[in-house]
Amino acid sequence: MNASRDWEKPIRRLELLLRLKSFPVAFKLFEDETEIDKIPYIRRMSHKSTLCQLINLARNFDWTVGANLNDFGDVICPSIIGLTDTPKFMKDGTFRSIVWAKSRADGKKYENSICRIPTGKYKAVAMTPLVYNPFDPDIVLIYANPAQMILLINSLQFENYEILKFFCVGESSCSDAIARCYLTKKPSLTIPCYGERRYGHAQDDEIVMAVPAEMVDKSVRGMESLYRRGIRYPISYAGAEADIAANFPRAYEFKSMAVKLRENPTDSCLG
Repeated sequence: MNASRDWEKPIRRLELLLRLKSFPVAFKLFEDETEIDKIPYIRRMSHKSTLCQLINLARNFDWTVGANLNDFGDVICPSIIGLTDTPKFMKDGTFRSIVWAKSRADGKKYENSICRIPTGKYKAVAMTPLVYNPFDPDIVLIYANPAQMILLINSLQFENYEILKFFCVGESSCSDAIARCYLTKKPSLTIPCYGERRYGHAQDDEIVMAVPAEMVDKSVRGMESLYRRGIRYPISYAGAEADIAANFPRAYEFKSMAVKLRENPTDSCLG
């Protein structure tokens, strides 16, 4: 199985401009589970895993990994990505009330808020660094610190601007990022949950965004445009105690000129 397009150039550009410390991950669901074994260099775990463990193996170990329902340790992870339904003890709030909610009623409300890909269509999942052109992904997972992430957001908003809305159900960052991105076809950012930190090794400074594959080029175009305008990572600091007027972008000079013109419309210096 090969990608129908070359992902290396945009992904390498994204890695360079944002100085990412882990690989952007190609994430794809498959209707036929035998298809994942056709992916070059695919690894199948010999033990049960969590979804966040597999993501970590792709973005930090540089591995190509695949899994079907039987490869997961329980139903929590595969239920998020549509590989199985949730059992009654989850639907009625019992499971969440053991740790994450005060009562079964709260647990049921919690469970009902979790975004899930509908079951019945997909049978397997594969993940790998997208830069290697393994396959055309459904979504791309990007892990970055808050400064890098706001520049990614700015880049996505640069062309055809729209406000981006993000969600946090709590203990299920794969739902907030992966499932929500699949269902809305919009970039989905969230804070890695307790489980993803404990088992997927997400770091204290990392947040995650799932981006629809078709928006990767848009993000790179926006980032390159902002770079030419002086908006870059790492973000340089202007001293908190200093006069920062000289550090503002030149575009802000027009703002001060407009204020002066409003206050003194006859000022010949302004034209």
